[in-house]
Amino acid sequence: MCRKSGIGVIGIQAERRDGESLFDWHKRLIYGKLVDKTLADMDYSELAELVYGQPYSSDVARRMLYGSRRTLELLDEERVSEIEDADMAAEIDMKVIELQKERQRFFDQRREYKKLVSHDGRLDNIRDALVSAAEDLNNTVGVIYDDPKFTDRRCGESEAVMVFSDWHYGMVADNIFNTYNTEICRERVRTTVQRAIDRIIHGAIHTSARVASEELVCDQIMQVAEILAQSIQLLATVVGSVDVYMTYGNHGRTVANKKDNIHRDNIERLIPWWLEQRLKDNPDIHVAEDSGTEYIVISAAGHDICATHGDLDSVKSSPRLIPSLFFKQFGRNIEYILLGDKHHVESFGELGVTAMLCGSLCGTDDYANDKRLFSEPSQLLLIVDKENGVDAEYRIKCE
Repeated sequence: MCRKSGIGVIGIQAERRDGESLFDWHKRLIYGKLVDKTLADMDYSELAELVYGQPYSSDVARRMLYGSRRTLELLDEERVSEIEDADMAAEIDMKVIELQKERQRFFDQRREYKKLVSHDGRLDNIRDALVSAAEDLNNTVGVIYDDPKFTDRRCGESEAVMVFSDWHYGMVADNIFNTYNTEICRERVRTTVQRAIDRIIHGAIHTSARVASEELVCDQIMQVAEILAQSIQLLATVVGSVDVYMTYGNHGRTVANKKDNIHRDNIERLIPWWLEQRLKDNPDIHVAEDSGTEYIVISAAGHDICATHGDLDSVKSSPRLIPSLFFKQFGRNIEYILLGDKHHVESFGELGVTAMLCGSLCGTDDYANDKRLFSEPSQLLLIVDKENGVDAEYRIKCE
């Protein structure tokens, strides 16, 4: 009874379970007999009928089961190997991805390094060229002003803002509205400064004048710098002290392609560098450091003025945008905005802020002539006092 009872229990253990695949059942029967011994008491021939679907003698069934066991072990080893290979492949993939990331970082760093080296190399070459050009200034520019004959300096409570904008030195124009070249440029600067001095003396301004210079173009950059230097020196003899500020435009970029150019990567930023060297022996002149942006913010008689080239700004939108920006970032209360670039005169006021388009020294170029656009060459002079802000605005005609 015990033997039959035992066989009955073993027979139940050998039955296929719910959800068990044929392969898994096949494997469990063989391993139960030969490996984990859960079916050790079951006869080989009896087990063979379940495993192989027909009865065999005990001896034959035993050999067949051992053969099947070896096959199953090889399959298990192969499966483990595949899993290990998959894990290894995944690990390799991750290392490849990390390597690619590092490679890309290296390329990015090398590209930025090349840009930096290229930019510095261009500036070094330009500075070398400026030194060479400076040696020939007597032949190219010479002295553009006679010796000043001022007996005293008249001082008051006002300050002056002289805006030099859109010279386009080196440009040649010959049309029905305008003739322009480097000689005419020098003559217009001479006229502008002399007329500005007349108005400054008449207005008895305070001994601090601020000169905002914009868009100094690059082919004759050394000559422009020298014309500016002589003009600033002459103004300093009248007002006592001059602070020089400069912003830059969109014509002096060092890269021809606009898409590849960085706005501040601009040859015009060399102008204040040269002026500082040229005017350093005059204690009445201070050349402000490059702010690194296209904006200038100055205070004249206690009133904040923002100047920028104007290619990125509009005279109609700037009274809202620029004061908000500078108040939020720096707590500056901008009251006046000076813009260049557009080559015509226009003013627009909103919310207590006045934006002014400054005239161009060069006047109407051939492009404007073809569009039938005309504006007289002019420069802007502002007289600012503490009580009224901009008390007088002079659009100085250059011709």
